[in-house]
Amino acid sequence: MAETIEKAASLDERVVLAKQSKDESEQLIKEFEPFLRSRAARYAAQHGDLRREELFSTAMLAFYEAIQDYNVDKGHFFTFVNQVVSKRLIDHLRKLYRHDDKTISLEGDDDEQPSVQSAAIEDISARLYETENRQTQLVEEIEQFKSELSAWGITMEALSNQSPKHKALRDTYKMVVSKIINSPDIMQTIQLKRYFPVKAIANITGLPPKKLERARTFIIAALIIKMGDYDLLSDYVKDRG
Repeated sequence: MAETIEKAASLDERVVLAKQSKDESEQLIKEFEPFLRSRAARYAAQHGDLRREELFSTAMLAFYEAIQDYNVDKGHFFTFVNQVVSKRLIDHLRKLYRHDDKTISLEGDDDEQPSVQSAAIEDISARLYETENRQTQLVEEIEQFKSELSAWGITMEALSNQSPKHKALRDTYKMVVSKIINSPDIMQTIQLKRYFPVKAIANITGLPPKKLERARTFIIAALIIKMGDYDLLSDYVKDRG
């Protein structure tokens, strides 16, 4: 366990080195490939396997850009790269939407710049599209969530059975989730190694390891939602309080 955390703590230094070392850069990309594929898969739900590979390529390029742009003033690299990859994937999907799914065709001369009115109509069109697909998005989020849980050996039934019923306990677990999210070393271990470092989490929360073991299923599920692109599920969990 100590070795895992030590490796996590050295990631920022490795990224700085990767700017000058092609070998180190390629090694980092190799290590992060499962993570990048997972991120791309979340965004590709509506676009099939072709879009999945396209988005994965976008995620890979974003990761390389993040290496080149990173410096220690930007915080821990793992947090920084999460933001960069997500932004690039969202931007790419917006371009796909404008190309494939725009519901209103705007006519005009080729040299004519889009008017404010045209931009407003396009925005309304996008909002209508989003509203109509909200239910579809929720179903897709649930399916993707189930897939991510499965990678941890967790079923929806197990999550339901092991979720805390009392508010005080839920609040305690939410505190644990918050502290984990604000501990990049532990987050990196969980996301990249798929390992739940009980002792390290106990150290930052002050909770007994046995209690954390009992909460493992709920905490992992909450982290998946918090760190993933689950807009609707995130709202639902928030509403549940």
